[in-house]
Amino acid sequence: MESVISKTRTMLLVKGLIMLLLSALIFMNPAEAILTYAVYIGIGAVLSGVLVLFKSISSRSEAKGWGWGALEGLLDLFIGYVLLSNPGLTAEILPFVIGFWAAFYGIMLIIDAFSGNGSLMLKLLAGILILIVANVMIVNPLAAGMSLAVWVAVILLISGIYNIVVYFSTKNL
Repeated sequence: MESVISKTRTMLLVKGLIMLLLSALIFMNPAEAILTYAVYIGIGAVLSGVLVLFKSISSRSEAKGWGWGALEGLLDLFIGYVLLSNPGLTAEILPFVIGFWAAFYGIMLIIDAFSGNGSLMLKLLAGILILIVANVMIVNPLAAGMSLAVWVAVILLISGIYNIVVYFSTKNL
């Protein structure tokens, strides 16, 4: 059981650091083309998907609810593949793709908040904030497209901070 906790903690830190790095790259280069952001996010989604999927599968015999993590990893891999495989299409649908990905992630955080593991308030707050940003992106893709870099960076920043806070808050396990 300790190895599962250790793997989970390490994956949270790695995932959080990847998200913060991607957020910083986007904030530092706001004038870059939307295709560049799609590549950044595609790479991040693939890396995140591989890490989450690996963690979920490797802890399936010891952790209940591992299927939700596997689903999250597969969704991240799929989104990464879509973003990296067709840059032209990506530019057109990026607000929707990122919005739905963020909505799924926010819903997963809210569901997980009531699982009894970790901080209820932290997961709820991060999930609600991510859902609000996702809703803006889905409902008004034109506005989201015009400021996509900022919205994506905000989602990655919130997600990265959340993962790192959870990593350090579970240090005593």
